Amino acid sequence: MKDIIIVGAGGFGREAYYLIKAINAVDPRWNVKGFINDIPVDLRSKKIDVPIIGAIKDWQPSENEVFALGLSRPKDKRKVVEILKRKGACFATIIHPRAMILDDVELGEGCIVGGTSYIGACAKLGDFVFVAGSVVGQDRIIGDFSTITDSANVATGNVGRNVFVGSHSVVLKDVSDDAILAAGSIVMKRVKQGEIVFGNPAHVVGRVDEGL
Repeated sequence: MKDIIIVGAGGFGREAYYLIKAINAVDPRWNVKGFINDIPVDLRSKKIDVPIIGAIKDWQPSENEVFALGLSRPKDKRKVVEILKRKGACFATIIHPRAMILDDVELGEGCIVGGTSYIGACAKLGDFVFVAGSVVGQDRIIGDFSTITDSANVATGNVGRNVFVGSHSVVLKDVSDDAILAAGSIVMKRVKQGEIVFGNPAHVVGRVDEGL
């Protein structure tokens, strides 16, 4: 079994832990050494039976371990990947056994695909994409570091890099880099770079560079 360390001990990190447990129940392949996280977290209260073994900023990867990126915010993912990659880290792609992934799908490094997710034929997920129990339609493209949260549907639009798609959103038109789709947004026209949108139909409520 390969040693694996989960980066981040928040909600998405814990979700990655349970995805790995589900994989091991079918095909034992990962030995979870623990989490690395820069903020102390009491994992025992979350019924997690592996510890936090160090801080992200201080961790020195070894040749015998890989990492699972358990973070949701695109800018946090980019920052952490840059830190660990400079030290030689390699990231695993984690796919829940119940995820349905059709033919000719491309998955980049460090992707995580949750249970009940559906990835249509010929879709392309970039590096460090997190799809949590959502639908990515046929031929859709999801850019590096983007996060698709629970029960979203990337139906007929593509998603750029560094995009956060809130739960129950529906993407019918393209979403440009660095955008945020608030939960429940129905995207019926193109979302421009850095826009924050919300509603049905989705409308602009701010910009990422305004700190919203």
